[in-house]
This record gives sequence, structure tokens and C-alpha cells, in this order.
Amino acid sequence: MRISLATAQFVMIGCLLAMTQGIHEEARHPCAFIDTVNITGSYNMGSSLNNSYVHNWTVIPRELVTAYDFIIENGIRVPAKRHLRACICKLRPCVRFCCPAGQFYDLEERSCLAAQQQLPPPPDQSHMAVQLHNGTQLDIELRSLFSVYEETPCDHMKPYTKDNTYLNWTLHENGSIIHRDYLFSKHYCFSPLLIGNSSWSWQPLACAPEKLRFVLGVREWTYAVCLLICIISMFIVLIVHLLCSDMRNSFYGVAIKSYTTCVIFGYALLAHLTLHDPANLSTAACRIIPSFALLFLVLSFYILSFIAFKLYVSFNGVVFTKPMFWLIFGPIVLIAVAWSVFVGFSYHGSRLVFGGDTCWFDPRNWSIMIYFFAPVFVACAISCFFYVLTLIRISDDPDIDAEKSFESLEKNRLKSFWKFFTYTALTWFVCVCSFAFNHYREERSHLNYAVCLCTALHGFAALYALIGKNQQIQNFLRRIEENNDEDTCENSVPMSLY
Repeated sequence: MRISLATAQFVMIGCLLAMTQGIHEEARHPCAFIDTVNITGSYNMGSSLNNSYVHNWTVIPRELVTAYDFIIENGIRVPAKRHLRACICKLRPCVRFCCPAGQFYDLEERSCLAAQQQLPPPPDQSHMAVQLHNGTQLDIELRSLFSVYEETPCDHMKPYTKDNTYLNWTLHENGSIIHRDYLFSKHYCFSPLLIGNSSWSWQPLACAPEKLRFVLGVREWTYAVCLLICIISMFIVLIVHLLCSDMRNSFYGVAIKSYTTCVIFGYALLAHLTLHDPANLSTAACRIIPSFALLFLVLSFYILSFIAFKLYVSFNGVVFTKPMFWLIFGPIVLIAVAWSVFVGFSYHGSRLVFGGDTCWFDPRNWSIMIYFFAPVFVACAISCFFYVLTLIRISDDPDIDAEKSFESLEKNRLKSFWKFFTYTALTWFVCVCSFAFNHYREERSHLNYAVCLCTALHGFAALYALIGKNQQIQNFLRRIEENNDEDTCENSVPMSLY
């Protein structure tokens, strides 16, 4: 029976990763982590035996013992409390079992279970067929030749199969596991697996990579379409503010145009990430694209905070100048750029925040709450703070509209802006709730469709609040309509001529 090319590549990749990890660790430690055992609390023989240790009646030389400040979980290096570990597998070859005696590793439940009563009992793990150096195979008591341990190197273990058939791996006297000319990874554990309903087979299980499967279904296409609807709506808002001279030349109009530009680019990049398989993107693209998406989206919220601040100081009689505008707006942009660069090079749980299975925040951890939703929450809190101060200022002077037409215009901007801000905050609140709910259930739910709907409503809210409820924009549109009516009257012919 020939092993398939895919299986061979899988075995070789696993072995190469294990060797690479071992070489990296042995540069500072006597051996790879998988070949060690925690001996904290073991007896030290003192100077009489060169400070050797005794663990499970085995004398371990001092040169094979060192302090570790990390552990390996699911193939990832995780910081841990400093402890002593010994290279026990250098003294005697190691054999690892996934479960205690009488149990087996269930591939679906990913845990050790006892065999059902109607099934034959699992084989005894004290003996196993071992191939000696001279080529003969004998059923040998394992503890006479090996150091035997019970542990699973990873949470998810899987066997190697060919055509849904288990391979015949052979345990050798030196601890290696070989099928024909293929060497099994050291990150393994033995478990009896049921063949049919009548017999068990000892199989080495390897760590299965925990990767998110890319799915492009109805939910993803719906989200992309809703993002497109919002992008079109924001583009209309941007064009109208560019055409309206009163808004185009005001600092408020510049801020709104900057906001819509950020949302357009941010949502476009999110749509690109939603519709493209991360496997088809380069490593650089998988980090640069989400970093820019994060930049535009976070910056958009801090532009809203800037607008809230601008409205507050306007009601206090402060007139913005160009140096004042750029002195405040410029650092906001620089902070957003610095934050996106920081996140792009940051690690969360020994993994890069970007550049993983999704080219976006990993939904299996809380990185999106820390690096995305937390800055958004801070920006919303700042906006609400200035909104409250503005309301207090207006309440102190109830006749503010009758005093100055400028302040009446600012009050109209305040109302339209805060209507839009409320819709925006509601949209992202639904996103946060959807993520928290999906993270708790460890699967996607139909609440994702609510996120899609709110994303589309975000664009409609911009049309309604920033155009429909803005007095300057409405006056501009009325003037266009009146000019069109005048042109129509000039080009018309009286009916009396006919």
C-alpha cells in the first residue's frame, strides 16, 4: 500500500515544524520542549552526584535540567511561571499515550472516553509491538525500554489515513514511529481506535492545526452587499458636500467629507477581506489590508469626536481658524496611524493580531474588543461628553437662536449630526453584541444578519441626517431645483400659440 502524496506532505511538514521548533529551543535549552518533563519539587542529590535530580526513580544529570519560563500549548509558546524541566527523553526514549488505561481518544468529542459495554475493551497499554534494532518485532513491556507518559500535546488530535484507512505505523526501539520511509512527528500520542465494531488498533495521533475554514456563503455575500449600500450612500453624502459651497468651505464640511472618505475606504477593505480567501492573499497583504481598514474605521470615529468638540466650542463663541483646525485635526490622524501600525505588529496570545486564518481579528479570542472596539468606545465617550457640555451651554441661554443666525445654524448642525451619531453608535453596538454572542456560543449565529441590516441602515442614516436634516444642504438643493424650474420656463412655449 502506497501512502498518498498529500499524507506524505502532511507528515513531512509536521516533522519539519517539530524539528524547527526543537532546533530553536535547543539553542538555549538542552532539548526541545516536547522531550521534557516538569521536575519541579524533585529531589536534588546535591554535590555528591553533581547536583543531579531524581524523578520517578530516574537519576537525571544536571546538564539535562534547566529552567523554562514558557510552556507549549497547541503548538504555541505561552509564557508561564519559571519552573524546572528535564530532558527525560534523552535518557530513555519516550512513548506518550493520549488517555489513561482503559480509555480511548474520541476524535469527535476531542477527549478521552471509556469504551461502551457492547464494545470489546481497549487493549492494554503496558505492552506493545516494538521493532528492535535487528529488525525483529516483539510484544514488549514498554516501561522496560521507554519512559511512558499520558498526555495530549494539543487539544485537537487526529490520525493519518489513506482512503479512510488507518496506516500501519511501527514503534521502533529508539522511540521513533515509522511507516515505510515516513517518520511520524514527535508531537504525538498513542490511542486505540476502533476498527469496525470488533477490534482496536493502536494509532499515533498528531496535532491538528486549528484553522478557521473560509466560508463564502449567503451570510458573507449579504454582508458585502450591505457594505456596498453603505459605501454608495456615503459617496452621495461626499459628493453633495463637495458641490455645496457653503459646506465645502466650512470646517464642519471638511470634517464630514473626511469622515465619509474614511468610511468608504474602510468598508471597501472590509468587503474585500470578506469575499477573499486568506489563503489566496500574501502574508504582507494579510497584514497591510486589515491595518488600513482599522486605520480608516478608527479614524472615522475620532473625526466624529472632533466634530462634537467643534460644535461645543462654536456655542461658546470660539471661531475656528485654519491653524487651530489643523493643530487639532492633525494629531488625531497621526494617533490613528500610530495605533494601526502598533496593532499590525502586535501579538495576542503569542500570535500576530493580523495575518492569521482570517486576515482580520480572530473571532476565537478577544483581540477585536481590545484593539478595535475599545478605541471606538473611547471615541464615542468623548463625543457624548462634548454633547452633554453643549446641551448644558444651550440650556444656560435658551434664547440663543434669536441672538445670532450663526448660532442658529450651528444648532441645526448639532441636531442633524447627533441624529447621525446615534444611528452610527447603534450600528456598532449591534456589532459588539453580535461578536460577544457568537464568541460565547463559539459559532456564528443569525445575529450576523442584524449586523448586515444595521450596516446598510448606517448609510441610509447618513443620507437622512447629514443631507435631509441639514439646513444648508436643503437650501442648496432648493436653489438647484429653482434654477432647473427657471430653465424649464425659459425654454417653454405658451399654449396660446397652438
